[in-house]
Amino acid sequence: MVLVGCASSSTPPPPVEKPAPTDEGARRAALSAAQNERLDEQATALAAICEAKQPTPRCLPSCYTPEPADPRAGMRFFGAVEIQHRVCTRTDGVFVLLDEGATLQARRAARFPTANRKGTWQAEVEAAVRGSLAPELARGDIVRVTGAWKETSVANEALRCVAVSHYARSVRLPLDACGSNGATVCEASRSDAVHGINVVHYRLLEARKLHDKHEDEACQQAALEAIAVARGMPRWRQYMSLNTTKWKPAKRYRTRFDGTLDEEALFAAAIALGVEAEHVYASCGGARPKTTAAQEQSFHTCW
Repeated sequence: MVLVGCASSSTPPPPVEKPAPTDEGARRAALSAAQNERLDEQATALAAICEAKQPTPRCLPSCYTPEPADPRAGMRFFGAVEIQHRVCTRTDGVFVLLDEGATLQARRAARFPTANRKGTWQAEVEAAVRGSLAPELARGDIVRVTGAWKETSVANEALRCVAVSHYARSVRLPLDACGSNGATVCEASRSDAVHGINVVHYRLLEARKLHDKHEDEACQQAALEAIAVARGMPRWRQYMSLNTTKWKPAKRYRTRFDGTLDEEALFAAAIALGVEAEHVYASCGGARPKTTAAQEQSFHTCW
């Protein structure tokens, strides 16, 4: 027998080669790396805290000095007490407790006066102050206007202010940095939320003044910081409430410009102010405002 082998007449297929990297693959890798870098930058900025006892003022384009602590902080009383405050207002009619810079006392009250008669301007002020001091008021407490309107300037803004006293039946805790019994937080008590909205207000007010003077570059600088902090505050709030146990919402937030607000009203006001700042930025010749994570989260670092 003869065995005959049969070979195929077709040629073998060429070896499979790996496709060469394309420009699209390189582009996606670069985008992913850039995104990871931005996320890392954002996380670092959100987690930043300040441990310094005295924050450093930021002076671009002008100095913003944080609200000082009430000099009466730490004072403790037994029995009835009169706690003096200064109430200020601007053209929008908002009443704001601004004790800073004023010579105010906290002393034992020998007697309690009556509130002013309804329908008077004093009664209107007293009602507004009672709203601001609501968490601190107890049954039988009296709020009484004790002076007349005076022109003054606080945080670089012209205001009309009047002296008001809170007559408390008792103050169980020593007065805090806000001149209150701890139910209200303020910038002086190291509330980052209040510091943030105060900065936004201050820079927006400054930007408007610079706009009127046709100082466009400085106007853009002031407006941009207001925009940055307004953008950063909601993100910081979400981060703090979801990722840490440090978020302790206060019943009331006492601000320099908006009066006393609850948490929802404070952050809503910050967002609205940021929108206003964008309009001012554009009116000063700025293009689309760009802010970094560090700029947006600067309000809770050391300044």
